[in-house]
Amino acid sequence: MDIEDLLRPIIAQIINMMNKRVLLFVSGGAVNLKKIFEALASIKMLQYDIVITDAAKKMIPEEYIKNLNARVIECKNELTKAVIEDDLVVVPMMSRNTLAKCATGIQDNLVTTGIAEALMMKKEVIAVRDSFNPVEPKNISLGLSKNPAYNKFILGYEDTLTSFGVRFIDGCDIKSVINEKFSTINNFTKKVYEEPKIKNEIVVNEEKMDWTSKKVLSGILTIEDIIKALNNSKEVFIKEGSLITPLAKDYIDSNKINVKYCQ
Repeated sequence: MDIEDLLRPIIAQIINMMNKRVLLFVSGGAVNLKKIFEALASIKMLQYDIVITDAAKKMIPEEYIKNLNARVIECKNELTKAVIEDDLVVVPMMSRNTLAKCATGIQDNLVTTGIAEALMMKKEVIAVRDSFNPVEPKNISLGLSKNPAYNKFILGYEDTLTSFGVRFIDGCDIKSVINEKFSTINNFTKKVYEEPKIKNEIVVNEEKMDWTSKKVLSGILTIEDIIKALNNSKEVFIKEGSLITPLAKDYIDSNKINVKYCQ
């Protein structure tokens, strides 16, 4: 594979990323606030529309918003237009108050109204659970997770919204999840696709193995390709010369997948 073949998918993905808009709904949660907004700001190619509650405006430093390539929405017509047109809806900060309101259908501000509209339109909604999560270390350290019955109460609201189609994630995963959604790694100044530097064995054809019974992956491999090929195992077979995207490589490393390369 020559350099032109390598660059073609990278350029296509960068152009694709530049045309994407993400609608952010921000409520008054504060757990891991700085890290979450730094992660959002680091995805330079995306354009954001952002809706913020009054409580969040008091808690979030102005520079966090200014660091985003964002348009702040403050009226209902613009909100509904963004819900319809934007490619993805993300709730990077969801307080327990907003969680409960959304789960019970309350629409008393632009954030809860927008989330409700997104759900009714069956838009893809990704929400960060850190601020309401009873087992989040920060909430535990503040003494906000001592009542098991109340914890169950909160998690019940999460279950309700999950049944509506919301995908809940941890704040540390927000960048990788958004990148995965748009099938790209935003930091295109680095080598996006690279041959994996994973210390695994190379299996050559001379070995007495029936490769026809194995699913051998080839080409440019994403995290989805790896997961499908594993089929609940811990071993995957990849043709030498194939390229593994960084997200897929991270998945292999973190899950201690045994990669076998064949010629």
